[in-house]
Amino acid sequence: NREQTGSVKASSPGLARAMVAPFWDGSFPQHVLEVGSGTGAISAQIFRQMQPGDRLTIVEINRNFLAMTCRKMLQSFGDQAIAEQVSLINADFLHNGMPADSFSRICCSLPFNNFAPQMIGEIFHEMLRVCRPGGIIVFYEYILLRRIRYWLSLGLHKDLKGIEAVLAGQIRQHGIEHIPVFANAPPAMVYVLRKPKAQTQTNQ
Repeated sequence: NREQTGSVKASSPGLARAMVAPFWDGSFPQHVLEVGSGTGAISAQIFRQMQPGDRLTIVEINRNFLAMTCRKMLQSFGDQAIAEQVSLINADFLHNGMPADSFSRICCSLPFNNFAPQMIGEIFHEMLRVCRPGGIIVFYEYILLRRIRYWLSLGLHKDLKGIEAVLAGQIRQHGIEHIPVFANAPPAMVYVLRKPKAQTQTNQ
């Protein structure tokens, strides 16, 4: 369903590889969180790169998508490997109550163009809360898709400008890299954010 996934096609292997590429740099075992697995294309790519000691937690609100992800993972990697390193959670990420600073890497594939700007801000706030200081957050956007939708609406779709502002603010504040992926339909841009290692304290 296009409204549920944000696209008419699953993520290409090229996009999945670009989303996962920033995660492994030879450092300590990683605890990866995937927010919105969809049909599991990126989940499988994450698991292919995982090393002994790494963990993957997948949070997906759509029960059917989570079941598809589970089937894909089991068929590709087997019951034992999945049981040892993967946790699958059918829940709303914003109301799941995960502990702060739990994950070293976060991958988000949510269809932001389908959400209100306020909800997008809440999602980033929650991802930053559960990400460890110095950790990485990765998400992608389809190149020019939002602007095309705005032009086609003759400027009447005000949420699209709000979405642009929220995402641009996150990229400006935390962005460290962007990776174009043209081998995807439609072409996409992967954005890599880093949570500050130390939070600045301000006087109240």
